[in-house]
Amino acid sequence: MHILILSCGTRNLLVRYFKEADSGFDKIVGTDCSPYAPALYETDAHYLVPPMTAPDYLDTILNICHKESIDAVLPLQEDELALIASHRNLFTDLGVTPVVSSLSAVELCRDKYAFYNHLINHKLPALTSCNSFHAFLDEKEAGHMNLPVFLKPTRGCGSIGIQKVEHLELLEALCKFADEEYIIQTLAQGEEFGADIYVDMITHKPVSLFVKKKLRMRAGETEKSISFRDETLFGLILDTIATLELSGPVDMDIFQVNGNYYISEINPRFGGGYPHAHRCGIHFPRFIANNLMGKENTDTIGSYEDGICMLKYTDLMITPPTYPR
Repeated sequence: MHILILSCGTRNLLVRYFKEADSGFDKIVGTDCSPYAPALYETDAHYLVPPMTAPDYLDTILNICHKESIDAVLPLQEDELALIASHRNLFTDLGVTPVVSSLSAVELCRDKYAFYNHLINHKLPALTSCNSFHAFLDEKEAGHMNLPVFLKPTRGCGSIGIQKVEHLELLEALCKFADEEYIIQTLAQGEEFGADIYVDMITHKPVSLFVKKKLRMRAGETEKSISFRDETLFGLILDTIATLELSGPVDMDIFQVNGNYYISEINPRFGGGYPHAHRCGIHFPRFIANNLMGKENTDTIGSYEDGICMLKYTDLMITPPTYPR
């Protein structure tokens, strides 16, 4: 089978995992809008494409699917998830399966304040949040929030634009002069966890769940983590997943404060910390391949050893001058 990985960027490890002999795939094709995306050069074939906002972007991707006899297309970037999900029929008409959740789930998870309200409406534990300075003052007056707080773009990704705010005057100024919408969230002073979940694309039920305690973050991705098992946390994650029309790989962030867990965010895509799960024996590429062949995956939730540490480090590659400067 052939898979097309979109906006592959620096996901070299992910490309390697799809190229493993037991992955179920025999050709990995990658795209990016930059010739300096290193993961391009580990694929079996790669294409430079226009930015996803370009009017001819979808046609370009569809033409690649036709040329390379692609069986599945895998988006990795937040805005691209919605683009592919909203044009799913264009791919399925070509016999290509988009490995992406429903458009409603993608859009809900993309809007952090809408997702917060979703959690509250389903009586799931979430860190108290609001979407304006005046709303924060109301929550503060009611005793539900206080400084310091965590400020982040409502539709942000990769930890861009996030910051801890300790002073009321600064919070007011940041909210007043921001060029995008922000969510103000209770500062979680505790431990952070990440979950890699696979929701079977046939049964639409979670079949794999891996949790890691985050030890260190860099550029919005987990750099150091340790595998972690807790049946209470597993139950909360599964209860949350059940409220959304998710499919395929899912990444979730959770905090633990004073012994209580709180759901923070869901990214309906491969998370940057997925290599930890993979190296602990959890193979999402194989799950995807099974689903593409019409096979349901066996429930293996929690089938991993705890206490296994992941330590990322910097590497590099040298490429020939393929593209003009």
